[in-house]
Amino acid sequence: MKHTQRWFAAVLLGLGLTLLSCVDRPALAYVEAPHSFGQIVALSTNILVVRVKAVDRTNNIIIYSKVRDLKGVHKQEEIRHNIGKYGFEPREWQTVMNWAEVGKEAVFFHNGGQAEMCLGMYWYQTVGNANDPNGSWTMTHAEPYLLRSFAGRIDKLIPAVLDVMAGKEVIVPCMVNSSPEDLKAARGKIQRLRASLKLMNYDPKRDFVGWGGEDFRRIQGMPGFTHLSTISRVDPDALSATALDINADGKPDVCLSGSSRVAVLVNSGESLGEISLPGATGSRASVWADYNGDGLPDLLLATPTGPRLYTNVGKGELRDDSHLLPHEPAYNLTCAAWIDQNGDGRPDILLGNGWHGLRLYRNLGKTDAMPTLAMTDWHYIGPFDNAGGHGGFDRVYPPEKEIDYKKKYPGRGQEAIWKPAKFTDGAINNLGLFNNNHDALVYLHRQILCRRAMELPITLGSDDGLAVFLNGQRILANNTQRACAPDQERVTLKLRAGKNDLLLKITQGGGDWAFYFQPQRKVPPAVSWAFEDVSEAVGLGASGIAGNEKGDSLTVCDLDGDGKTDFLYSAGDGLVIRNTGERFERVANSGLRWQTGRVGLVPGDYNGDGRVDLFIPQPGGCKLFRNEGNGRFVDVTATVGLDKLTGQITSAAWGDVDNDGRVDLVIGCLRGPNRFFRNRGETFEDASSAIGLTQRVFNTQAVCLVDLNGDGVLDMVFNNEGQDSVVLLGNPEAMGKNIPVTLQLAMKQGLTGSQVRVLDRAGQLAGTYTLTSGDSRGGQAPPLARFALAPGTYTVEWHLSSGRKHTQQIEVASTHFRGVLGESKE
Repeated sequence: MKHTQRWFAAVLLGLGLTLLSCVDRPALAYVEAPHSFGQIVALSTNILVVRVKAVDRTNNIIIYSKVRDLKGVHKQEEIRHNIGKYGFEPREWQTVMNWAEVGKEAVFFHNGGQAEMCLGMYWYQTVGNANDPNGSWTMTHAEPYLLRSFAGRIDKLIPAVLDVMAGKEVIVPCMVNSSPEDLKAARGKIQRLRASLKLMNYDPKRDFVGWGGEDFRRIQGMPGFTHLSTISRVDPDALSATALDINADGKPDVCLSGSSRVAVLVNSGESLGEISLPGATGSRASVWADYNGDGLPDLLLATPTGPRLYTNVGKGELRDDSHLLPHEPAYNLTCAAWIDQNGDGRPDILLGNGWHGLRLYRNLGKTDAMPTLAMTDWHYIGPFDNAGGHGGFDRVYPPEKEIDYKKKYPGRGQEAIWKPAKFTDGAINNLGLFNNNHDALVYLHRQILCRRAMELPITLGSDDGLAVFLNGQRILANNTQRACAPDQERVTLKLRAGKNDLLLKITQGGGDWAFYFQPQRKVPPAVSWAFEDVSEAVGLGASGIAGNEKGDSLTVCDLDGDGKTDFLYSAGDGLVIRNTGERFERVANSGLRWQTGRVGLVPGDYNGDGRVDLFIPQPGGCKLFRNEGNGRFVDVTATVGLDKLTGQITSAAWGDVDNDGRVDLVIGCLRGPNRFFRNRGETFEDASSAIGLTQRVFNTQAVCLVDLNGDGVLDMVFNNEGQDSVVLLGNPEAMGKNIPVTLQLAMKQGLTGSQVRVLDRAGQLAGTYTLTSGDSRGGQAPPLARFALAPGTYTVEWHLSSGRKHTQQIEVASTHFRGVLGESKE
């Protein structure tokens, strides 16, 4: 009796282009029946590509301009979407508004006045009038279940629509029909399904092609590689490429970053599928570290408006916890890195803040401080008897006397026990949770925490009667029968310092049963971890080192071998900054000097002496500096044969590509082919043609080397400008005789700036690997120590940034050795 009824036009649009009843309020109903991609194309009368023209964030308005019609002719050249604050929960409209940036494209499917908008990895529903040239559309809610029909990139969706309409069969990425929670959060596993106008019903078993959103295809003419896959683009101004295990499944994943977009790609074993990063746009650096010691890497972005911190909560889901970081009055971040400055094992945050100086945010660890204002999740208990639809309102049941989640009480027709609930503030929440929901009542409880006494106005709604108790005192009572709606009741909670118990009692006669709750002031997220700005105390800040210089890249590693993590700042003619453990000091006589500006330094031990050397792209060429020890470097570019390298060099990565025991150099270039220089011990040999890199121009801005498919051979990830980024899988048949060794670095503290050393039976150094941060224009080395060794017994020493040393023996036989170094992630 209480909610306006809504329905879908199953005959007109049996898929998800819904026909809504003519009501003022948006309809609230997901399209839950799965539909094939072919159905969506066939049942849409109009399909068009649109581009964001303007965004009004005050009123939640997105204005699109029509780019082109794919099916039918849409009369509106300018399409106005009123996003409002609609949906079942706030993240539905928030995700759409966070996505909306001028220039982004989407695909609009509609059948008259009912429509679905595909953003790629997100769908939402609108209602409007397609026949009115000046008409506008209103978002009603998200459509997460349509991700089962398509979940991928817009530039892949457009040709797929055209091919299907032309009668062709295509392969489209779709989200697995998994749990509703995974679909709503757009974090479900990606599969590839066949689609055409002949495949009108949803049948993933019949249409399954493989896992992941991007295909790996065989390539010819490139002897060093077997397969190629195009992956997400983050240009213009692509910056970095990083590999690491994001979801703890043992397979390295990939993060591509650009100044306008960040893409996190999960490795399914056969392909890479993108996952959502809530609220993220672009970044000038994208660096990872396990800041909270839970064994999962967390993401730090350097954006012009300040740092963004994403906590990894598991299963490939990243949560925006930027509120944990200190706030500065002016931000213009150009770079960022993680660094363990004080050697406590916890990664601190190092920022280049434009002309405002370098900043250091000290990681203080978990905090138990009382928040300014925070609310726990709801719990509910019931049903209790409400005879005749009103008889229980004034009756005092046990929850009004005590709140004990462990206790059980006699209920109406069943035992009443406390259960947690995922109710959403600011939305109408269903209370039909029991076997018999008639003539019943339920209690809802949550705690409100605040540092000091304050007043908190709230608005409520209920179906039917409502009583409100604060700290055991009843402050509102309305024994009524009504449909639930927002803002039916208003009350001000007078909160005391500390913990406050809020209890709602909601009665029910018959029909629908629901409640609404919304605080009238912003409730900040709870602070669970502490970071402190200690810039001035360690010699940084506006009056400290480089306080008046602007740089655009940071590189963190131990330059002088004293066990403390130092850093390099690409400002002026290059700054070398030493960490004493107490403060930072500028080093004037290091021998390092380079031309800065869009230049990232790439650390690596090319000569196997255990010290970090530096490759630096330069205009028209490059520089290689050998580390002589004690923080002194010498330019050996000509000595090793790299002085002949010319072209527009942007980036590089070190790695033993041919498995001969020496790290090679892969170099990214614009307007020319990428280059591969094989390490011959004392010199480098240009072997680009030998592996086939000269066959194509990728316009690469960043390079990452990592074994994605676990075959013991390094694969290449190129973050490209002006074209798709790509992955090239290395060819095992082109490798040397040494055995690949891959060690996953699993210690929960002391990783950033740590170094892995491998010693043979005689105690001689057989290989080193340094886990750096911020190198090569905002990327970093993967937390995978990789070597190529002859069969035998070796001792692995892992020197952590905290000063600890972990020692482990390994036995290398005749096949790829894979192991975990340090503590387990369990």
